Amino acid sequence: MSRPSEKTSSNAALRPWLVLLLCILLLRLLTLPLLPLTDHTEARYAEIARLMVQTADWISPHITPSEVFWAKPPLSTWGQAILMSLFGISEWSGRLAAVLWSVMGVLALAWMLDGVFSRLQILAAQVLLALCPLFFISAGAVMTDATLGAAVIFVQAAWWRVLAAQGASRQRAARWLAFGMALALLTKGPAAAVLALLPVFMHAAWRKHWTEVRAVASDLWVWLICLGVALPWYVMAELKTPGFVEYFVLGEHVMRFLQPGWKGDRYGFAHAQPLGMIWLFTLVAALPAVVVLLGRLPYLRFKQGRGAITAQLQLGSQSSLEAGRKIDLACYALCIALAPLLLFSAARNLIFTYAMTALPGLVILAIALLPETWLRRSASYLSFSALALLYAWAFVFKLPQISRANSDLPLIEAYRQACLTQDCKLSYAGKPNYSAYFYTSGRLYAGMPGVAGRPAFKVLRVDRQSELRATALACNKDQCLVPDDGSESK
Repeated sequence: MSRPSEKTSSNAALRPWLVLLLCILLLRLLTLPLLPLTDHTEARYAEIARLMVQTADWISPHITPSEVFWAKPPLSTWGQAILMSLFGISEWSGRLAAVLWSVMGVLALAWMLDGVFSRLQILAAQVLLALCPLFFISAGAVMTDATLGAAVIFVQAAWWRVLAAQGASRQRAARWLAFGMALALLTKGPAAAVLALLPVFMHAAWRKHWTEVRAVASDLWVWLICLGVALPWYVMAELKTPGFVEYFVLGEHVMRFLQPGWKGDRYGFAHAQPLGMIWLFTLVAALPAVVVLLGRLPYLRFKQGRGAITAQLQLGSQSSLEAGRKIDLACYALCIALAPLLLFSAARNLIFTYAMTALPGLVILAIALLPETWLRRSASYLSFSALALLYAWAFVFKLPQISRANSDLPLIEAYRQACLTQDCKLSYAGKPNYSAYFYTSGRLYAGMPGVAGRPAFKVLRVDRQSELRATALACNKDQCLVPDDGSESK
């Protein structure tokens, strides 16, 4: 039985980590409205959610009022649209869903580690995950990545709970796994299923857990829960918009990754990258965890000798069974980290966010290799706090101006100031960006001809060195808002 002094000491060690985790959450909430929606990705998904609210079509997301969006299932959009309905259409309400999904991911990580890591290690892992650049950015962005990350972590945590439990508890964990799989399928389709289950099968093959795999696969309720939650939407989407399944399964899940610069993408942009680029993306996406690993692994191997890494992973074990579980968890974490790297190493159409599902594995390995005694020192949480302060500086002082340069919000704001009655003509020389549709509440879809006799304005594409920037009402990186006198200014 623990002495009161030991409990007090333990709580004292936990408190700064808990405070830091809550401060990171608060920081992300407070920075949600500071950045305008940027083109193309974030503004596009925000506009899709706004259109879902406007059209009240909760089955088929729309990229324009007349064109459905077949590239993604709607779970992420549902969350964004529901919060826009509740709190009004804004950057803050659109981004809030990502915060909530990220909280789910952080809690799922704690669920996975409970019983193997100490409470201090669990809190440190949660903080480290929250401070991974990709996770922190996605936790407040109108994209699908926070939803995907949460669903995949939940599935992977449920698999670990299957391994750790017996009897009815194992059965419950398997059914939670099925629910997580349904969420993944409703977020990104078959690709999410591969991302969630590939580490599970890698781990099962490596550590010979096929008995547990068969137990989960033979549970009828696992299939009923997964298909019962996910399949109805797929059926309704295909019936409502025939051709969806063919495009989504073949195009988005096969051609996108195998054909460089795939031309069949109806909505996005081809991102041709060098082979193996996912490794560099992951290094940056999980930079704090990678730094810990690059520092600790050589030190343990070459300074403390052979067997030091295994000894560190088993540190604090009270029995050989507990030591074995810690090694098994480290093996599983390695599978989680490697699965997306192996999956996307031969792919060319990649973006930075594809590294998302590798983060939990790298975080678990990093914390497992850190001495718990170091986590109790003020230097540990102060170093993590410094990183949080760096993020705060970036999101408050630096990123807003960068974001405004990549959004049409400055142009629409200038239009509103120049035409307080909002009845002036506004036209674009080219196709408006998604942020323009969002910030005009979709009025640009039908055109904004204005009222006769009122001033007119137009948005022109201009070079960065153009003299027009000096006289324009407002400019972003590529465009300027100018009075429309009927001439063909360029």
